[in-house]
Amino acid sequence: MRDHIKLLYGGIIAVIIAFSLAFLFQNLWIGYTAAFVTAIIWLVIIDQKIVSKSKHRAAKPIFRFFVVLLLITQILASVRFYMRSDFQRENLRTIRTTIVESISQIEMEKALQQTLRHYYQETDYSETTLEESFRTLFSDRLNEDGTFDPEIPDQDREMPVTYQIASPDSIILEVSAVFTPGYDADFLNISGNRGMYEAQAILTKDGVVYERQN
Repeated sequence: MRDHIKLLYGGIIAVIIAFSLAFLFQNLWIGYTAAFVTAIIWLVIIDQKIVSKSKHRAAKPIFRFFVVLLLITQILASVRFYMRSDFQRENLRTIRTTIVESISQIEMEKALQQTLRHYYQETDYSETTLEESFRTLFSDRLNEDGTFDPEIPDQDREMPVTYQIASPDSIILEVSAVFTPGYDADFLNISGNRGMYEAQAILTKDGVVYERQN
């Protein structure tokens, strides 16, 4: 009896240790799989050491029936949990992309609309260009490497914006996300990344046009 108790407690401890791998590798599925395999081995040992030696004839088939039932329910639960996790991951990804798109569109359109307003209302637009208005308003945010500093500092640098003077009267702002995926996983971003969200806002004398590239 004492050996049986040791076997039971030993199995429980082994399953707990196996599941702790989830914390070591920061992956729930590794811990769950390790614990599941350990539990199966533990049940097989119990079957061989205890149940098979039982004097009750019904003990062995009943025990094995419950083991099979346990395996089936755990497998079904795992599949369902995985499908739910996958759905939640995709849902969170969609939400993140929507937020990034909204913020980047607002930020880029705001800067270009301010430029357009300055051009028509505060200059003699017949003798100046959009580029001059753009540089007048945002000289402190234009960097030599072509990046455009955001109005509110982006500490995570998730949405780096670049500017391009296509012509004196055509200015392009482009954003290429660092972590947020876009439509096409094979899309080559201007940043050199692949498959990330990317969009551009184009300013001309006719207004601002926002286009999502990926």
